[in-house]
Amino acid sequence: MSLARRPASELPGDPAQLRLVYSHGHPAVPYEDEDTLEHWRVSIRAYHDEEEECAGGCTDACQQLIDDGSEVGWLRLWRLRDYTGVDRWMVADAQSGDLESIASAVLHDGEYSDAFQETIDCPVGDLLILDRVFLTCPWRGFGLGPVFAAEAIRRLSGGCCAVAAEPGMAEWPENRDEVSDAYRATAKAKIAALWESIGFHAFHGGVQLLDTSLQEPIDLHRARRKDLEDLSAAYRAHIEGRPALPELAVTPPASPATPVSAAIRQPPPLAPEVEAELSNGLAAAASLSDLRRECESSGWSHSDRTTALAVAAQATHDTDLRQLAAQVEQVHFGLRDAWTDALTFPGRFFNVHPFRENPAALGPLAGLWVYGSNLNGRFRGRSHAVGGDCQHARPLTPDTERMPLADLLDLTSFWEWNGPSCSFCHGWSGQRLTPDQHTHYLTVLAGHQR
Repeated sequence: MSLARRPASELPGDPAQLRLVYSHGHPAVPYEDEDTLEHWRVSIRAYHDEEEECAGGCTDACQQLIDDGSEVGWLRLWRLRDYTGVDRWMVADAQSGDLESIASAVLHDGEYSDAFQETIDCPVGDLLILDRVFLTCPWRGFGLGPVFAAEAIRRLSGGCCAVAAEPGMAEWPENRDEVSDAYRATAKAKIAALWESIGFHAFHGGVQLLDTSLQEPIDLHRARRKDLEDLSAAYRAHIEGRPALPELAVTPPASPATPVSAAIRQPPPLAPEVEAELSNGLAAAASLSDLRRECESSGWSHSDRTTALAVAAQATHDTDLRQLAAQVEQVHFGLRDAWTDALTFPGRFFNVHPFRENPAALGPLAGLWVYGSNLNGRFRGRSHAVGGDCQHARPLTPDTERMPLADLLDLTSFWEWNGPSCSFCHGWSGQRLTPDQHTHYLTVLAGHQR
């Protein structure tokens, strides 16, 4: 179902219409395992805006949505309490195999394992477990799972030294025979990437940990809130028939930046023309400078930074970036995203309207390589951009689809609002523009704005 045909009460037009309702109950005097393992259910509910009139007038059902809302998803979390005198592994094992798997990874002889204590900055306190996040079908594909999970973790993690999760398939396709080991591995990797976007990191045995004492989860939580606000604004703009994003500013094309050796640890200050290029992130001339900037402000290892810069220096306008990406596969995941972002731009940075209206205006942009997770709509779900631009983006891998921009413009269904493409990242990334392509793009854009 397209976004335009869904009821307004089912969509995030205003984040204030979404509420998380927490429920937990226990006997006045907990018995057996209830003092050690707490179950929390978080209902995600969408409410009707009482100030907004539905097309055709509101009904009694609208009043119910104003009062009680409608559940569009839920989260299940467990708090595994320390120092209760009960074996936490046995309690987790008695509850479910999933909890036992996590407990086995973080505990040893009833205490936090040495590996856990080496990983977590202050390994003293309870453990919060993110068990399940479920969204109804109309709400999937927007990257909302990490948003809601981060909010719930903020409320429930007080007194917890860490949050644990084990990415895995919670739902199965209709034909289970199609679920191969590769299918499961891919699904698990995608879910793991979602949890990484709110501060989880790989631990052991498929378990991820979030250290509650660090600043990183706080910063990522704020970023996910901003993502929800941007998504809501984009949808509100859509239903009101106005552009979701401001027009790109027209600036003179940047002068090509001098290639920088990957071995240089302290690069000279960026030239003024490169500083100007950072405003639109489209020109390949600034790729190395952008990546160097990210490297210098990060804690990535010297060897990882050297590798990423050296591989980035190999890119040309006709390079298949999927092949280069294999050379940075082992560096830190944050650096992989920064590397991809330095060599590509997300579709939302590029104004395609002049070229959709007049494909003949493409000129040198006709052969611009574009990348996406599902450009042709071959798989169930929307296409997403690559890199770290937003929570919807996907890693650049050999499975990423690639085609010239001219071919993408011919895929009419791709451009339907929220059809095969993501409404936030726009479903594709372009390989950064050569000087000729950049100049032509700005020229066409300037003429289109007159």
